[in-house]
Amino acid sequence: MSDLPPLPPIAEEAALTGRVARGAAWIFGGGMFARLLGAVNTIVVARLLVPDDIGLVAVAIVSMQLLQGISDIGVAQAVVRFRDADRADLDTLFTLSALRGLAIGLVLAAAAPVMAVVYNDPRMLGVFLGVAAFPVFSGLINPRFYEFERDLNFSREFISTVANKLAGVIVSISIAVIFRTYWAIILGLIAGSIVQLILSYAMRPFVPRIGFQSLRKVFGFSGWLAGVSFLAALNNKLDVPILARLVGGGGAGVFFMGLQLSEMAAGQVARPLTRALYPGLSTLQDEPERMRRAYLRGVGALGAVAMPAAFGVAFVANDLVFLLLGEKWLGAVMVIEILAPVIGLQSLFYATQSYAMALGLTRLIFIRELIYLVVRLPIFIWATMAYGLPGAVWAGAGLGVFHVGLNLALYARASGRSFWQPLASAHRSLGAVAVMALYFLSLRPSLAGLADMAPALRLAADIVAGAGVYIGAHTALWLAQGRPDGVERDIADEIGRRFQK
Repeated sequence: MSDLPPLPPIAEEAALTGRVARGAAWIFGGGMFARLLGAVNTIVVARLLVPDDIGLVAVAIVSMQLLQGISDIGVAQAVVRFRDADRADLDTLFTLSALRGLAIGLVLAAAAPVMAVVYNDPRMLGVFLGVAAFPVFSGLINPRFYEFERDLNFSREFISTVANKLAGVIVSISIAVIFRTYWAIILGLIAGSIVQLILSYAMRPFVPRIGFQSLRKVFGFSGWLAGVSFLAALNNKLDVPILARLVGGGGAGVFFMGLQLSEMAAGQVARPLTRALYPGLSTLQDEPERMRRAYLRGVGALGAVAMPAAFGVAFVANDLVFLLLGEKWLGAVMVIEILAPVIGLQSLFYATQSYAMALGLTRLIFIRELIYLVVRLPIFIWATMAYGLPGAVWAGAGLGVFHVGLNLALYARASGRSFWQPLASAHRSLGAVAVMALYFLSLRPSLAGLADMAPALRLAADIVAGAGVYIGAHTALWLAQGRPDGVERDIADEIGRRFQK
């Protein structure tokens, strides 16, 4: 006899799914608007500055993100996990966050003259000193603000995200237009962090105190998570500094912008759903079977939307880069065409870490990141030294596929189920993406007239055609399998409800 707890009524599962969906919708809406603002900011600033300027600032920003990553204690995750967090817990989390932000700022300031020498560029001194202000402000954010996330109430985050990005974009574009300087990026970043800090206290009034009373409790959860953040930061943030050192600031800038565009489409969909899934999964801590099913449903949703979006960006990369960034950035096309499909495949597993965290298996996540770092770092450095920027891009793609395997192994270990089960949950999406790829690689090159079209019209035509092929193939596969339960049924039911109104 199974020792699993009895499943709750269907209505209860539907209610949880609805709360997660509404949360994801709020995050998606805020993220979409923020991404739109960010895209405008990127386009304007990139057209006013040169790749060397972007590469210069990217080194400082990535260095800051690296330091933030390796010291992350997971304040938001802890508030979500500690569903009964009291005053002592919140004060401890605030104190650790504030000290961490101050320490990162001091390290960046101390590193400024060293980086100017290492990169043989005196501008690095001012850039690092400017970027050092950001972690100080972000470290002071109100920990109670994350209670909204714990309660699956993401409307406040929508407001905070939009206001943060809007402030940053206004400052950044204004300075870029007037002064044509890379300081536009830095000052925009700082302006956004100040607005986010103010709103966190305005929306959830709280006067934090310095305290360490819950230090043992916090580190009981965050100890392994801090290790995970440390390793993940090394895995994700070392590429740009390595490239800047080995191939120069221009190559690093091209890689950075190509990576940003590669992640743009998939991340816009995947991150909101993943963010909403974690608190939803955390409510099922005592019901592992329901949690597993909820995770697989999330994989299906990510596969249906995020994965084809990433592949689509790769197929239209040439016109996309030309129109958004201009001719001087066409070197980023190669980066997008190689990395975007891999990012699309990886997007299926964005929620795997949330699943393991909700089960309390942070040690397994740490092991995954450690294996990835040991394999990834030497291969990436060797490929860059041997083959320059193309070598770095191809190495990043191959290692991304390896990371997919690590996520499958993490799921299998956490759930006790098949290694391949998450991929099976997205098999119709994988099939539909394959059909879309066949269209772009085989049929589209033979279509008369596309080559003579204006780039903007050609891009629009490609997006419409690609989306049509994908949706048609996905729908056909779902119908051929007898309309099984899944994300397709959720969408069909929602459309039906809309028409009934």
